[in-house]
Amino acid sequence: MTLRERALQELQRQPMRSAGMVAQTAQLLDQHGLPQPRDEYWRNANLRAFEQVTQFLPPAHSSAVTSLPAPLPGFQRLVFVDGRRAAQLSDAAALQLLADPAAWPAPADDQGYRDDQRFALLNALFGSDGAQLQLRQDAAVELLFIASGAAGSSYPRLAVQLADGVQARLVERHLGAPAAGGFICTQTRVELQRNARLDHYRLQDCDASALWMDTLFARLDAHAHYDVRLLGVGAATARCSAEVVLSGAQAELTWRSMAALDARQVGDTLLRVRHEAPGTRTSQLFRGIAVGQARIGFDADVRVSAAAAGTRVSQSLRGLIEGAESGINLRPRLTIHTDDIQASHGATTGQLDENLLFYLLSRGLDVATARALLKWAFLGDVLSAIEIPELRREAERAAAGHLSDQLLDGALS
Repeated sequence: MTLRERALQELQRQPMRSAGMVAQTAQLLDQHGLPQPRDEYWRNANLRAFEQVTQFLPPAHSSAVTSLPAPLPGFQRLVFVDGRRAAQLSDAAALQLLADPAAWPAPADDQGYRDDQRFALLNALFGSDGAQLQLRQDAAVELLFIASGAAGSSYPRLAVQLADGVQARLVERHLGAPAAGGFICTQTRVELQRNARLDHYRLQDCDASALWMDTLFARLDAHAHYDVRLLGVGAATARCSAEVVLSGAQAELTWRSMAALDARQVGDTLLRVRHEAPGTRTSQLFRGIAVGQARIGFDADVRVSAAAAGTRVSQSLRGLIEGAESGINLRPRLTIHTDDIQASHGATTGQLDENLLFYLLSRGLDVATARALLKWAFLGDVLSAIEIPELRREAERAAAGHLSDQLLDGALS
């Protein structure tokens, strides 16, 4: 029995929230199915790991959450445990920002549920709650999605809509560990209206046993700016499937992401960007370090339509291999249908620069210190872009914990 068949079978045991939406979503899942390893954009993903999922339904009762990270100064906090809001752990003012979860957008083929975003259908089927933010004024919100470890799967859901001219900062953290055989299946949907700006910090630091499947879909109106910092260091297997549509003139996407994995971790990202209006801009930067037997993939697919004259695109993808059995696969791609464009792309994968290492050794540093400094400098392009000091320190500690480097661990502890 396939993963899709098992999910649809288990769905029959779930109480119906909205029969119409469930039927529509189940029909889409039955029609399109779930991705297969032979699919073009899933070759780097470890789909076999998801065959271990034993229960798609969320846990009936979450385990107690004993500790949370310290709140970020100036942010309103919302906490969700196993995909359900935890009012007692959230700020009262932040809870007032949430819209009715029953108003969650219904799935549709033209809204990011096709092709590589089909795992979001599982989230739409089994997720019962979510953080739906419709912001009419500037705000700073911190979201914690915690997997408590109770038996079952977790379905974090986030929908963000910024009204005209609104500027917001959003910190989204995924933490915790699912029970054996469970998995975390997220769905994030972003809509930025004219002149809106969203600084979106996303940190995935789940337990080493987690199976994390992430889906993000964003649409930007004219002069909107979406700035994403994505850091993935947790989970045994992690996949982020992101699609961003620049549908308004002068819309802009800045995407900076990082993966630092060790042991047998597998991390894979697909970022699709569609330029559909004139004067749009995309800047993509990725840095990945694979230690031990870890494998990392990053697929950047940018498509520029004939209507997107004056578009600017830059891609910079770099990977660092630290181990004979580790691997990194980087794929920058551009599909262009207009002559009026400025575009650049590049991808490099290798080991630490021996010339730089020799230079540091010649200045009196020992080998361990020199290698640690070079690895840290490699990740600096992404880590330095985290402008919230408390969050940056947490991200640095999380990354250092996966670099098999006691010097870095000690310096940041």
